Amino acid sequence: MFRLNSSLLLIVIFVFSIAFTIGTINESVVDNIEHLFSLWTMPCSQWLNVFTNDAVWYHPKFPEGLQYNQLLDFCKINQLTKPALFRQDGQIRIAISGHTNSSSLYHVMVPYVYGQIQNENNSSLFINSGFEYVQLVNDYENRIRINRAVEFFNRASLPFVWPPNN
Repeated sequence: MFRLNSSLLLIVIFVFSIAFTIGTINESVVDNIEHLFSLWTMPCSQWLNVFTNDAVWYHPKFPEGLQYNQLLDFCKINQLTKPALFRQDGQIRIAISGHTNSSSLYHVMVPYVYGQIQNENNSSLFINSGFEYVQLVNDYENRIRINRAVEFFNRASLPFVWPPNN
């Protein structure tokens, strides 16, 4: 009959507790990323809850970055653009590395796609595809929230009215 000594049992418990903690952290990170991509599908005040109070979103259109107090207006302006789509477009890549004074840093790369009708005539589709780099931290409530986001994209514009086949 197989018997575990107490040291081996402690090691097994430790390994399982680490795996459970990492799984919980990854689940919280994934929830925040899904929330980020809900920009057009939830109220802006609710969308803003995923960010820390000192969050910054760097975007090619806003190279100085959008500070936390500007993100609510950013959401409202974007929600006026319809139809539009902003969604995750592949697997999330998570790394836990570094730390602030009080928290670990979680680094995430997320491929995405964004599309909208480009003009008033509804005759052109504007598409961005690229990556969102997202840095998350534990906030003062010990909740994982987004502290930094950096958007990288390629831009394309496609006509909706395709020429007839020859």
